[in-house]
Amino acid sequence: MRDEREMAIRVADEVAKIPSGLLVERLKSYLVRPRACLLDWDYGDRHPEFREPRYPGFIVAEFPESGTGIAYSEYGFGPPHVWGLVGLVHSGFGMDSGWFATLEAAFRDSMAWGEPPPPGYEVD
Repeated sequence: MRDEREMAIRVADEVAKIPSGLLVERLKSYLVRPRACLLDWDYGDRHPEFREPRYPGFIVAEFPESGTGIAYSEYGFGPPHVWGLVGLVHSGFGMDSGWFATLEAAFRDSMAWGEPPPPGYEVD
C-alpha cells in the first residue's frame, strides 16, 4: 500500500464486504481518514528493508474510549493478517492474536464491538 488514497479505497472495499448492517454502521462511526504510521516490531530480527524494527502501516479506525484503533500493515504478521488492533499512543504490532485477514474480523475482536458473532462465523 503506497498512500492514503489507496488505503481509503481498500477500507471502502473491506466495508462493502461486511454483511451486517449494524456492524457496518458502528464501524463507520470509528473510521478515520487513513494516515501513515510506523508500527514498532518487538519480535526477532528486523525486516531487511528497514533500518529500525519499525514498519509502515496506516491507522484506519480509532476507539477513543480505549486508546486503541485498527491499523493496516503488510509487514509484521501479514500477509495475510494485515488488519490489526493497535494502541494509539504507542503504536506497535503487539501480539499476533490481534491481527486478522479482514477489517471485519479486527473490528469484531475490538473492545468497540461487544456483540456476539453470528451463527457459523469464524475468525479468519
